[in-house]
Amino acid sequence: MKNTIIIHNNWKVVTNILSKIEENQADICITTNLEKNILSLDKFELIIIDSSYSLEDKDIHTLTQLNVDIIFINNATQNIGKNFTESEILNLLNNQRAKVESQKTPTKSANIFRDFDSFKSSITQEVRRAKRYRYPFVVVMFELDNSKYHQEIIEYFSSKIREFDSLWIYDKNHFSMMLPHTGWNGAEILTNRLTSFITQEVGTEVSSLKNVIISFKRIEQDKDFILRVESALHGTYYAINNMVDVNIWKDELLSEFTDAKTIRVFNKYKGLLVSHDFDIFLSDDKLHLNNIRAIQLSIINNEKATYFHSKTLNKTIRAGVQTIDLDKSSVTLAQFEIIDSEFIKSTTTKLLIEEDMKVLISNQSNQFTAEIIEMSLDELSVEFKGNYSFEANIEFQLEFEINNSYKIKTDAKIISIEKGSDISYIEFYISTSINDNMKMSEFISQKQIQFIKELR
Repeated sequence: MKNTIIIHNNWKVVTNILSKIEENQADICITTNLEKNILSLDKFELIIIDSSYSLEDKDIHTLTQLNVDIIFINNATQNIGKNFTESEILNLLNNQRAKVESQKTPTKSANIFRDFDSFKSSITQEVRRAKRYRYPFVVVMFELDNSKYHQEIIEYFSSKIREFDSLWIYDKNHFSMMLPHTGWNGAEILTNRLTSFITQEVGTEVSSLKNVIISFKRIEQDKDFILRVESALHGTYYAINNMVDVNIWKDELLSEFTDAKTIRVFNKYKGLLVSHDFDIFLSDDKLHLNNIRAIQLSIINNEKATYFHSKTLNKTIRAGVQTIDLDKSSVTLAQFEIIDSEFIKSTTTKLLIEEDMKVLISNQSNQFTAEIIEMSLDELSVEFKGNYSFEANIEFQLEFEINNSYKIKTDAKIISIEKGSDISYIEFYISTSINDNMKMSEFISQKQIQFIKELR
């Protein structure tokens, strides 16, 4: 890996990495001052930032504008770049097969990687991030009958997917797209759009390219998802459905905003629902949002997506971010996906619990401990590891603490269950006393104020 810069405030970590890099495998610049090197950052192919280095808002803004790969060491809290362990950084720097390939792609093309072992390692990181921040994640695997068009297809695909997506190439007949923040339906729509290019421009039949879409389920363990991906590598691929014109609804959607209008836009961040009115208009065949409020702009920048309702389609739309201008508070939208309208109908959101918060769950015959992952004034969602047989509507008592001091004991009833082989997600309806409800309300409010400060 050539032209790498490591930014740190902990020389011990950097020394540990440098001592294990194979000779002549990397040209590395080391600095403790990002601002000092800010003008030369675009000369590097890779920026590695240790968790000891604290990024300011202006640093994040600068980094997001660069056409450079960014990796954080042991810092999963960042919403830009990727998060690697030290060992994964070493593998990347020492393994020439895993380095970023330019492959004649356009300047703003997605990352292209090779090597299946590195692919599995990257999936593990993305799955853990998807679990933590509660967003969908899919891998789309492709099989191409005629390798003659392989490079041309790769170049086109890489220029059309988002900057935080990635393309992984195993051989001349197999490659994959890794798509965070994307559900199965969105992946299918994107796949159809991309493959329509094959018949229009490349000249090969669309039937020569087949695919399989693998969607991550949050009840899965990392290794189980990777096993499904490995099995698909040599499994059955399916003909891409080119009979449905996915651009029909897109054209109707864009025509709705030919004249500038005001539209309500929705975003959720760690259980915080933010919704404001913005100007939306169509220009140069692109859909734009203007005058976005600061907090919501920060969420959109973190999530690389936003949501709104189309009156023409009578559907809720998830729009990906093509470009974002933080100074002008504007966004160019792309990759529209129809989603479940319940997202914006519900005004109740659950606070995402990131710290370790245990809950004791008991009734007359059973008692077990779980971890709280989401909380509202009326509901709790918990993660339970074990093989207990749960059923909806069973009543329990829940005991837990907030702020490590105030104990709450409440009656509860199971609303829904997502069950995996060794992990389950259980949603409870709770009925707390007036005093407990006030304490929970205060706790949730404090957390949301903290999130607002983070976003600012």
